[in-house]
Order: sequence, then structure tokens, then C-alpha cells
Amino acid sequence: MNIDVSVAILINSKNQVLLAKRPPLKSWEGWWEFPGGKMEKDETSIDALHREIYEEIGVRVTKFEKWVTRKYSYENNDITLNFFKVNEWEGEVTPKERQELVWTYIRNSNISPILPANSFVEKALDLPKYYAITNLSETSKEVFFNQLQKKIHDGLSLIQVREKNISPNELKIFSKEIINICKPRHVKVIVNYDLNLAREIKADGVHLRSSDLLRIKKIPKNLIVSASCHTQEDIKIAEKLKINFLVLSAVKKTLSHPATKPIGWNKFKELVNKVNIPIYALGGLGANDYEIAIENGAIGVASQRLIWK
Repeated sequence: MNIDVSVAILINSKNQVLLAKRPPLKSWEGWWEFPGGKMEKDETSIDALHREIYEEIGVRVTKFEKWVTRKYSYENNDITLNFFKVNEWEGEVTPKERQELVWTYIRNSNISPILPANSFVEKALDLPKYYAITNLSETSKEVFFNQLQKKIHDGLSLIQVREKNISPNELKIFSKEIINICKPRHVKVIVNYDLNLAREIKADGVHLRSSDLLRIKKIPKNLIVSASCHTQEDIKIAEKLKINFLVLSAVKKTLSHPATKPIGWNKFKELVNKVNIPIYALGGLGANDYEIAIENGAIGVASQRLIWK
């Protein structure tokens, strides 16, 4: 049976999320989940969001954002979860179905057990919509830094420094210049593959190539670690290593790899929905592709060219 569900991640002023404990006599009794429920006939996911949240916790949603769509299969059902981030509502949160409610920080929460399909949120909620990758080979430094300043002003908060055509010393200088701009504005900077450079310049993280996944035994501590993947096997290795998030490519044809056959959205969705690790879509994509990306299970878009336009 195909079941469509709307799920609300209520976020309060302390950046805590609301979890509900499934009451007695319901399936998965005693497990914690985010509020929400099944879409009724002829309902949209947004209709179901408003109705279910009012019925379950007595509030009217006033400000929300469509987030990731994920698909799961269990108990002979194919379930589509439509996640929404809810930042504002009217009324007082009240248990209407004998359920226990708790506000908690999503990271390092001691609330358990959480429904398997909801555990994905813990890993993905704090990640931004866009993962911007530098591309100095196709522009000047002056133009790039003007673009960077504008994009940060517009809300960009995660950047990867990836430059293959400059010397190691030039790369270090360029990376430091980016960090000097980004750090005071709380923008995370990740360095492509060079762990030593990332540590030396105090970057926020390191991005591993798919080939790196085969040779490392564990990921470095105290750094954000992302990785590039192209196959299901890459993703499985990355998940075992507990990589923070992945980039899966190429969804469409790209200028940098014109001979590479793109996987397309259907294959992307198939791969993404088999794992619980957050994944960005990459390959011929830009900010305008965000909606289709989240509909296919991505948490956002990674981009080297179109993101800077």
C-alpha cells in the first residue's frame, strides 16, 4: 500500500524541536516521532500538515517551509514522508491524543527510541539548502570575492574550496582569504580533500573524494567531513564511516565532465532513499533546482557554477 504522510518539525525560539511519543495501542507504541499523519483523499501535503497538527497538538501553523521528501518501506507499505519545517504557529502546544510531548535539541538528544524514518532529521536539520563550490579557474579573484560577499549576504552558509589549477601555496592563500571573510559571518568553509591544509588554516571541515573513501579507516575528529559519491557502493562506504553528509553526482550533464553519463533524478531518488545519510544533489544544478532536489530526497543542491550566478 502507498501511504503519503505530512511530518512537521516544529522549531521553537530556543532552536529545540518537538517530539511526540506514540501512545498505547498504536503501532510502534512508545517510540518517539515528529507530529504529523496520513494525507486523506484529495488532500495535498500542505492541507494534511495544517489538519494533522491542529488535531494532534492543537495549534494552527502560520509559517512553514517545505523540506525534504523521503520514501521508506516497512510493514508491506511504501511510505512517502513530506517533511516541513514549522517556525511559527498560533495557540499553545497541547497533547490532543494522549501522547507525551517533549521539546529537545535535535543534536545529542537523550530521547529514544526515535522512529527509524525520523532519525534522518537529526543528521540533516542543521544543514543549509546550498553547498557552494569555488571555481576560480573560470573567473578572476576580484569577481569571485564580489560574488562571495553577495551570496553570503543572501544567506549562503556552506562553502567548499576546490581548486585544481593553482599551486599549493596559492591555494593556501586563497583558502585563508575565504576563511577571513566567512568566519566572522558564521559561514562554514570546507577544504577539498587536503586534511593537512584544512587543519593548518583552521577550516571547518574537509571534503573527501570518492577515491579517498576506499583508503581511510575512520574520519577525522573535530571537523565536518563531507564526501563525493557516484555509486551505491560509494554511499554504503561513506555511511559506514559516518560521514556527515554526501554529494551525489552527476544528476545532469556538466561542463567539467562532459563525457560522464548523468544518473538523472530517478536514479538519484533510488540511491538516496536507501540510506539515512544527508545527501546534496550535484551536477549541472543551481539554486533554481532546489525544489526538484528536495522532492527527490536531497537536502539541497551543491553547485560549482550556477550557484554563483
